[in-house]
Amino acid sequence: MLTIVGGMVVAFQTVNRLSNRDEVLVVTRDVVLGQPITEANVSTAMVGGDQTVAMLSGQDLPKVMGMRAAADLMSGTLLQRRMLTDQVTPSAEQQLVPIAVKPSRLPARGLRPGDRLFVMLRPENPAVPSVKEPVGIEAVVDHTKGPDNDGLMVVDVLVNRSDAPRLGPLAADGQVALALMPRRP
Repeated sequence: MLTIVGGMVVAFQTVNRLSNRDEVLVVTRDVVLGQPITEANVSTAMVGGDQTVAMLSGQDLPKVMGMRAAADLMSGTLLQRRMLTDQVTPSAEQQLVPIAVKPSRLPARGLRPGDRLFVMLRPENPAVPSVKEPVGIEAVVDHTKGPDNDGLMVVDVLVNRSDAPRLGPLAADGQVALALMPRRP
């Protein structure tokens, strides 16, 4: 008799768990930062619902088509709103400038897309007098990658179009330093 009652409890719990499943969006193929979301890389899946995780509902599939990945998305990841953007970078007023730096010259926590930087320009030219206040350009991290074969991290930064010609050559020669600025509230 105890075995029958125990079996009924297990069966009830199993059915109850299966009924608490929600249809959510899942990445089915790796999506690189900035790539559009398509039917080829996102689908729906049934998962056990947990109200503390902000997953996108399966009903949101038509809404996310054409949006872009705000970060690299790996296959099997449950999709969240913060992982998507409708912004394309660089915008018409911006240029993307890659800066290669040693990992030891980056914040220990790393850099994330959206982090604000002050890129200090330090031309190695003896004719340029030292200045008391650093000369620099404000930038926003678009993407990071590495370390590469040379042991360098590449930080792609977005800068105003007018600042790119000044930053580009100095970044290519390694004559910049990166300072992390506070996040905007």
